[in-house]
Amino acid sequence: MSLTVHSAFFKNNTMFKQEAIEVIRKAITAEGILASAQQRDNYARVWARDSMMTGYAGILIDDKEILDGLEQSILTLVRHQAENGQIPSNVVNGKASYGTHVGRTDATTWWIVTTCEYLKRPEKEALKNQLRQPIYQALSCLKTWEYNQRGLVYSPLGGNWADEYVTSGYTLYDNILRYWALKNAAEIYRDQDLQAKAVNTKQLIQENFYKNDSDVVKYHETAYARTPGKPYLWASLNANGYDVRFDLAGNALAIFLDFELDFKAFSTFLESVYEEFGHWMLPVFYPVIFPGDDDWRLLENNYSYSFKNEPHHFHNGGSWPIFLGWLCLGLKRKGFPEIPGKILAQYEFLMKEKGESFREYYSTDELLPLGTEELCFSASGYLLMTT
Repeated sequence: MSLTVHSAFFKNNTMFKQEAIEVIRKAITAEGILASAQQRDNYARVWARDSMMTGYAGILIDDKEILDGLEQSILTLVRHQAENGQIPSNVVNGKASYGTHVGRTDATTWWIVTTCEYLKRPEKEALKNQLRQPIYQALSCLKTWEYNQRGLVYSPLGGNWADEYVTSGYTLYDNILRYWALKNAAEIYRDQDLQAKAVNTKQLIQENFYKNDSDVVKYHETAYARTPGKPYLWASLNANGYDVRFDLAGNALAIFLDFELDFKAFSTFLESVYEEFGHWMLPVFYPVIFPGDDDWRLLENNYSYSFKNEPHHFHNGGSWPIFLGWLCLGLKRKGFPEIPGKILAQYEFLMKEKGESFREYYSTDELLPLGTEELCFSASGYLLMTT
């Protein structure tokens, strides 16, 4: 069966959408939205990034039950806000964690981003006033994570959602989220200073993560001059130079937030990745790291429960529906629906073929559905694909 037939077969299929909503609803508790209703490892917790992305999907589809769960997530997390303004990585049974090996930069950014999106609702005026100080405290915390006071936040190894991967430093993903947090808070509270910071942050990212002819001073002039251009934004910058691998999550959010790309070149790049792998479940980081590669040593000891980052798995080239969802949403928003249609068709076909819906990720060599079952991340990714 060709991909074209797959797309036609599933074009009017609403079964998965309702199932995605039910997966999320099952994970809603008095404390908020859990990562999964499955009692496995540490997924039965209110994670900042998981609950906020899931809540964002709830905002897009305007589902009252999910929105109620989002509000409880917002309040649970802010009750455990640290003295420095940091939002916890997760909360379970009234106990907060801010990270095990290192803290999580994106817990604070995702909380600000989605909280502010939720507060745009006119009936939430009282809550908007209540959360003003915590939001500003969280923004202040992000400011301290610049370290050099030059405008970009610095994340340690393992400091975001890809907590067992190799990216660190001035990461694209974390700085995109910091920009979005500034932008949303500026809009909600009509703060011109925050708006100016948002504009400056966006320019810093655009100038320093994408090859251009601008004469604006770069963060790391030597590294920038030596780094080849790519049809996407580079993954991260460190004192020792750029990591030029493809970070699907960071680029997906950049597209959604109107950063500048050559979309013809970007689409051609995605097509080439499809040709290499033979399917549209694109890897979340590319290229894949193999034993013997320089970065393998950064992978092999970086885990909490068990080693998951074998080649084509988990963060190391695995395919995550949540970030494919953001990519689809961003590309459609920019007027490029063709690749999102192919991704959606591929994902629906796999769920139908494998008989398993909303697993955490797929291996990109054998397309095996792996990781936690009934994951809100993946259900939310599907809702983003279909919105």
